[in-house]
Amino acid sequence: MASITERFTAALEKSEQLDAPAYAVANVLSTTLEVTGTASQPIQNALHGTWLGHPLHPVLATIPIGTWSMALALDGYDTLGLAQQRATGQAADLALTVGAAGAVAAAAAGAADWRQVHGRDRRTGLVHAVLNSAALGLTVGSLVMRRRGRRNMGRALSAAGWLALAAGSYLGGHLVYRRRIGVDQADRSPEPRSFQPVLALAALEEDRPRRVEIWDEAARAMIGVVLVRHRGRVHAMGSRCAHMGGPLDEGWVQGGGLVCPWHGSRYCLSTGRVLDGPATASQPRYDVRINDGQVEVRRVPEPGDEALTPEDIEAAAADAGVAEVAAAGARKADEVLFEHHQLLRRLFETIEAMDPHDPERRDMMRLLAAELEIHEHVEDTIFYPAVRPVSEDVPVAHAEHQQLADMLAVALRLGPSTPAFEEQLRALHQAVDHHASSEEQSMFREAQRLGETRLRQLGAEIEAMLEHERASRARSAFRALKIRLLEGL
Repeated sequence: MASITERFTAALEKSEQLDAPAYAVANVLSTTLEVTGTASQPIQNALHGTWLGHPLHPVLATIPIGTWSMALALDGYDTLGLAQQRATGQAADLALTVGAAGAVAAAAAGAADWRQVHGRDRRTGLVHAVLNSAALGLTVGSLVMRRRGRRNMGRALSAAGWLALAAGSYLGGHLVYRRRIGVDQADRSPEPRSFQPVLALAALEEDRPRRVEIWDEAARAMIGVVLVRHRGRVHAMGSRCAHMGGPLDEGWVQGGGLVCPWHGSRYCLSTGRVLDGPATASQPRYDVRINDGQVEVRRVPEPGDEALTPEDIEAAAADAGVAEVAAAGARKADEVLFEHHQLLRRLFETIEAMDPHDPERRDMMRLLAAELEIHEHVEDTIFYPAVRPVSEDVPVAHAEHQQLADMLAVALRLGPSTPAFEEQLRALHQAVDHHASSEEQSMFREAQRLGETRLRQLGAEIEAMLEHERASRARSAFRALKIRLLEGL
């Protein structure tokens, strides 16, 4: 059953009565900007946050949220008689004043963004703006009352303003986190890491965007790339607009940039950076080369990317030297980890087959817990850091490790002969099998890009760590203590 807040937002989104006032306000804003001609574009870019690389409105919105919340706390402190000095009231007044100034700036940036949304989001955005405007009006009224010496009335007004702000903030969060307004919607996979042919050069017309598709190994799906031939040079960027997912391949070239047909965002053909908003995030960019009359593209890594290219892997293999000889007889990392996956599966099968009242069942659970701990430690320490540049699955695998640890903790606290333990054990078995199968079908396959030499090096490191984890008395004692604590809790 939907919560009260979900029913409230759903009712707002369905309220067609809001369309008329929403579009009236939007038309006033648009007319004001249109009168100024191109002179308003730099102002719009500034309000959208194009210069910042992120939407500006959420940044400014933190000012009234933070300062008015502080004022609410200070007023409460003062009202309860916990503050004997005038400084507390003065601090609250200052916080309200600063917040009011920030609210005006946030409203300007929000209005610029809101003008670009339509339908159900425009309706919700209108109510969001009304609530925040009411909060600002109540706060200004509070400041007036305080200066006239009517502090109790001022506190009441600012408290009411804070409640209006909280309601408006909820709707703002709904627009961002549920409706994805202002969220980067471009395809940002690091694939392809090597050049791939996508289209014959002769099929490209000057300044006529053309969409092609490439296989995204990480997403297991085809993603779009837009090609533009401009002044004899071919440019390539993601075809899905970062602003609201608009089709850039249906846009047009203007002033050295590609314009999105939905909201007018303009991206530099050479760099993918935003020339004109409302977009704030640059487009994914691709290197282009012409080979035997074919256009070939390769993804350009973004700041923070760790993706390895085939050239990187070849260079690493050439530098392997002595390590290659040392790893020649070792098994590959995926083979070693697959063997450990099988061990975990057999342990589950053994525990499930045991009599619920068998006292050894608890000991087998402790053995399973120890092996899961070792498995997580080995992968987190050796395998995941090594495969992170060639696999997009590492963050998911880390999250699954946390999930497994939480589920194991619950199982250890339950009596091994109880129905609740049986249910938790089955769920944990399924979760471990899902985790292992996902790695075997995806990450292990992607790890092959590292090359056999590197995988054998990793395999030797993993086997050495497995042996150390099991042989070390200190490590064994640590795991035993942790398990006992979980059981005791």
